[in-house]
Amino acid sequence: MASIPHTAAVLAAAALAAGCVTQGGALCAPEPAMVIGLQGGGSEDLAVLPLDAAGTTTRLFLREICDGTDAPRCRPGQWRVGSVDVGKDNVPASTRHAWRPEGKEGEHTFEPLGMSLVPDDAPGAATLFIADIGRRAAVRIWQLRIEGGEVVDARLAAPADADAGSRLAGANSLQPVRDGSGFRLYVTRFDEYGLLPWRPTPWPALVQVRDGRLLEPANQDFRNANGIIDACPGCNHLVVASYWERRLRFASKNSGEIGGYASAELPIRPDNLRLDGERILIGGQHRVDLTALNLLVSSRIPSPSAVYAVDARSLGPDAVPTLLWEGGWRQGHSVTTAVALPNERLAIGQINTPTILVVDCSARP
Repeated sequence: MASIPHTAAVLAAAALAAGCVTQGGALCAPEPAMVIGLQGGGSEDLAVLPLDAAGTTTRLFLREICDGTDAPRCRPGQWRVGSVDVGKDNVPASTRHAWRPEGKEGEHTFEPLGMSLVPDDAPGAATLFIADIGRRAAVRIWQLRIEGGEVVDARLAAPADADAGSRLAGANSLQPVRDGSGFRLYVTRFDEYGLLPWRPTPWPALVQVRDGRLLEPANQDFRNANGIIDACPGCNHLVVASYWERRLRFASKNSGEIGGYASAELPIRPDNLRLDGERILIGGQHRVDLTALNLLVSSRIPSPSAVYAVDARSLGPDAVPTLLWEGGWRQGHSVTTAVALPNERLAIGQINTPTILVVDCSARP
């Protein structure tokens, strides 16, 4: 959820009266076991790929800003997809360049946001989808083929034309679903000005991409959709993070319509969602005003955040997630996502702060 700073700046004055953030009862240690430094920017979303059959080493794919060491394919100030390997005991080396578009396709216009990775049966093999908001009026979706942990091929999954790209404006997160030999792709559109009364209507929250064509609900007007996850592959629904409502919601795989509540109200505004076995990991921020200041003024400004987990088998309006990690005022500035690592650890990404936090967890809920 990287587009929130503009909205949050408008709403900050009204939100400053929000209460303080406290800690306690979390299953993961607040202090990180290690901190992975990025070249710049923030790891708004993370994708994790096992590199060996035992799952002892994983490769994280993330977004960051180039530092110039891999010029000319990535000049300083441009965005790239980076990667870093995390094992059970290792202290990771610096992140490295994984991919960015070459030539005119990538010239100053590539800005990765949401990522979603579908692993193959073979370790180190996967398909990675990336929402590219570099052309904000014509968002693109990239489909990357990964083998041996390396990007070996890339193509545009959408748009097929300029009109399709404009219909993806506001794209935030995405979820691929296997469809025969290919994928159906679901993209959430988050309205960064969603609480303002004069926004245009309707606002389709969930757009489907099939064979390069875009399908969207006809008269939908739902502005809260942020993270998305396929928590039940055999079911007819997805789960969407409803950011402004502080809830999870169901969404139809067929129609794309937003349905009923999948959780009780959360203490955080839920951002990205990740599946870890039979639980959904939920990252988010406590206060929109501090998120705005952290993004617009300085990444050093605290933006208290937390990570929760909810049983994917028990979703409903009364489902209460379990607190896994809470950073308080010292750790976790505008946290948006968390992914599971080997050895009962979580990697936690932040929108603006150029670090990934790795924390130890004592148990699974």
